[in-house]
Amino acid sequence: MLAPTCHAAVFVLRCTQKLLDRLNATPDPEPTPTDTVLGDWYANLIRVGRIQVVLAVSERSLLPVVVPARDGRSLAQRLSETSRLVLSAVGVPLDDAIAEHGAMQSWVIGKTVNRRVLGSLNDLAFQLEVGLRDSPDRTLLAQSLWLARTPLKVIDYGAPDQATLAAFAGRRALRSASLR
Repeated sequence: MLAPTCHAAVFVLRCTQKLLDRLNATPDPEPTPTDTVLGDWYANLIRVGRIQVVLAVSERSLLPVVVPARDGRSLAQRLSETSRLVLSAVGVPLDDAIAEHGAMQSWVIGKTVNRRVLGSLNDLAFQLEVGLRDSPDRTLLAQSLWLARTPLKVIDYGAPDQATLAAFAGRRALRSASLR
């Protein structure tokens, strides 16, 4: 339903059952492995009063991205575009952020499979609910950046923004080492 074809790179948008129901989507039983720096993205529908958003976190760094829940058909595109903005805002070099955005132009829908990531998604969802209630004027991009600074136990109380910078630095180091 949501997955365009024609690009070599692909990412898996792993949705909770609540989000799958909202999207009226059937997950791919065996999705293609993700070949982006940040890996699969786990996503859930969050409701706070009349506000409905989707919170997505990357599997590899737990970087959170918050997008409006409207129009499920464009969810993956909005996630891709917003992730580029979040990556730039946390300090990922612009060419890396653009490359990751480019690699996220093709996707498949999958079910959640990683309990560690799902637990972190739930922790961040609780924080987001508080942020949406206590700071209703904060933009969704600002909510994403606020969450990105949240220490998480599963990454040794590091923050997703720092884990993301490390992931991209590691990718750059591997790329430069392979060119030698």
